[in-house]
Amino acid sequence: MTILRAGTRGSQLAWTQSGQALELLAAAVPGATFERVRIETRGDKDQHTPLSVLPGTGLFVKELESALVRGEIDLAIHSLKDVPFETAPGCQLFYLEREDPRDALISPHASLEALPEGALVGTGSPRRIAQLKAARPDLRFQDLRGNLETRLRRLDAGEYDAIVLACAGLSRLGWEDKIRQRIDPGTCVPAFGQGILALECRGDRPDVAEILRKAEDPDARLAAETERTLMKALGGGCKTALAALAEPAGNDVRLRAVVGDHHTGRLCRREWTGPREDAATEAHRMARDLRQEATALGFFPVG
Repeated sequence: MTILRAGTRGSQLAWTQSGQALELLAAAVPGATFERVRIETRGDKDQHTPLSVLPGTGLFVKELESALVRGEIDLAIHSLKDVPFETAPGCQLFYLEREDPRDALISPHASLEALPEGALVGTGSPRRIAQLKAARPDLRFQDLRGNLETRLRRLDAGEYDAIVLACAGLSRLGWEDKIRQRIDPGTCVPAFGQGILALECRGDRPDVAEILRKAEDPDARLAAETERTLMKALGGGCKTALAALAEPAGNDVRLRAVVGDHHTGRLCRREWTGPREDAATEAHRMARDLRQEATALGFFPVG
């Protein structure tokens, strides 16, 4: 019996969600057997420096891709929002059904609106800061690194009035009860790919690709490719205040995107609903319009 080796980061969340991904693969392909391989990434090694100032891209992906290319693993499991626009040469991605893509407010207070004047919010994401500052200009922000347990512990210790995390990660760990508010995308558009697990394999392994394809979700593929098309056209990633969310429904898809200035909270927004087959074209047009507006306002490229 062939055992396929699946590479994953070693954090509690990564280990848990990779196990869930392999359960889906095993259900889609009866008889397939997998083992997980824990791989430490550069982003995991440095738990203190803000992600926005760490050099390079693919901080949570490069080591996994290197192991894949060298043949040390047969597939890699990523959170899609960590995956750069350009994957390793000759590799391809498949996408599992999306979890809730929204951001989660964790706080003793009931909601973003209920936070006290001048409340301190823990997040180092320029995307979140720009949009939350637009909604609540009085809020203060402080960088927050570390695994989910560390971040929650710091909130419980009173270091912050609230922290903002991804709903998907909390759900996968069974910690949904910690979510005080699922922030509406009308207030805070999520990171591109948020809530989607990406499975990566080499192009010269059609046997592995066929297994991954059987577990793939078509709506997740459409959302992932549309969001990544838009964000690539904007030239941004997790270090910039850019956001995109594509939501397929029936024959249509709803696409929302934001370019923001996390220093001032100024935002440029676009939204479109139309046929699935037009989503990629619209993503390019939306990126062009957002770039033009943000440039005219003086905060593009986003810093």
